[in-house]
Amino acid sequence: MPQWNCNCPNCRAARKSGNFLSQSSAAVSADGKAWLLLNASPDLVTQFAAFPLLTPRGRHLRGSAVQAVVLTDGELDHTIGLLSLREQKELRLVCTRAVKTLLTAEFPLLPTLGKYCHIRHSVFPATLAGLRVTALEQPTDKAPPYSRRPARRGEVAGLRLASLKTRRSCVYLPGLPAITPVLDRFVSGCDCLIVDGTFWSETEMNALGLSRRSARDMGHVPVGGPGGSLEWLRRLDIPRKIYTHINNSNPMLQKHSPAQRAVLRAGVEISRDGQTIRL
Repeated sequence: MPQWNCNCPNCRAARKSGNFLSQSSAAVSADGKAWLLLNASPDLVTQFAAFPLLTPRGRHLRGSAVQAVVLTDGELDHTIGLLSLREQKELRLVCTRAVKTLLTAEFPLLPTLGKYCHIRHSVFPATLAGLRVTALEQPTDKAPPYSRRPARRGEVAGLRLASLKTRRSCVYLPGLPAITPVLDRFVSGCDCLIVDGTFWSETEMNALGLSRRSARDMGHVPVGGPGGSLEWLRRLDIPRKIYTHINNSNPMLQKHSPAQRAVLRAGVEISRDGQTIRL
């Protein structure tokens, strides 16, 4: 936020205040030295520059503390940043087989990237950088717009990352197509839940005249209203709950708005650029 071609109230306010939000991505580490990158956003270059622990150290001319990139899906806002990593000699990529197929056959990002660096692909579960990473394949009817075929199982996943040393864990769900009993079991007992906050309401984009599709049509459970994710989060006994992947149209980004107050009253945080979470 702001989106480059958007003139919605949030984007206008962001341009005026300089309070910008980059596209969602996160880095996680068990020791502060070796890191996993969760999704690779189009804003990856500036995100890395703002976080020195991911950049070359000492007198090394090249390098990064990122040991692997872990993908939750094949959407462009989570994968385009991979192209900015092409200078790596080797890139370790962890994702479901379905996501790898999307990025190979439907949108040939990986074959293109493979012309620049060697790609090592792993599936879940994986143990990397002192973390055990498991995945929950989520039900979805929405394939990425570039795909020529219907959505398939495994194209959207939630991640659970647990420290091998402390056993503390975080669940990362930047895409939330549905709330299910299986999902309840997957998040149970985690120390932090970072969850999809894309849209506030089912008809948010319709009301602004930005789209004819609803939130669920786009693969996202809305935050507010009956059956929304905020209602779900209220009943979860998890110490920290944080919204991420928030669309520029979402009214909970407006300071002191009713939507923002409702989120904060429920004990849920709204993510921001540069936020650090320690468990």
